[in-house]
Amino acid sequence: MSINKISLLVLMTLLIAGCDKEEVNDLNLLSIDLLTDDNPTLFANTVILFENSEYLIKTDFNTYIDSYPFGVLKRYDEIKLQAIQDSNNQDVLLMTDYLTRPNDGIYVLASHLENGSCLIFDKKRNEIIPKLEMEEYLEGEPMMSIGGRRFYIKGNLFLETVDLMS
Repeated sequence: MSINKISLLVLMTLLIAGCDKEEVNDLNLLSIDLLTDDNPTLFANTVILFENSEYLIKTDFNTYIDSYPFGVLKRYDEIKLQAIQDSNNQDVLLMTDYLTRPNDGIYVLASHLENGSCLIFDKKRNEIIPKLEMEEYLEGEPMMSIGGRRFYIKGNLFLETVDLMS
């Protein structure tokens, strides 16, 4: 092997060995208290924000309507009116039925997680999750950076948003 190849190999080994995987315990996490009372009166009209085989995340209809940026675009007024009409006939609505753009759902969910205005039910353990952790991150250098929020449920990354890119 030539000296250049050996030098390159040593340099790569040092770089790889010097990179530490970021552990959840090393992060600057903000603890967020969530709704913990599945009160039938509060959830008489429910909006399902997210559901998979592990979790069900929901909020009450009034919180959903009050917190969603329906007024930003004219189309949102139509969506808000439709959601209100549907809530008069249905006890449970799906957030995904009231979006103009598919990716809006990620940010609506992130907003409710950040504000603690939702209830998370762990389907596998049959229990309500009382809190989660959130990390605000900014990575990179000026004009080449990315930032957003990461949400952790029981120490596991659940959702990551990209809120800015430059």
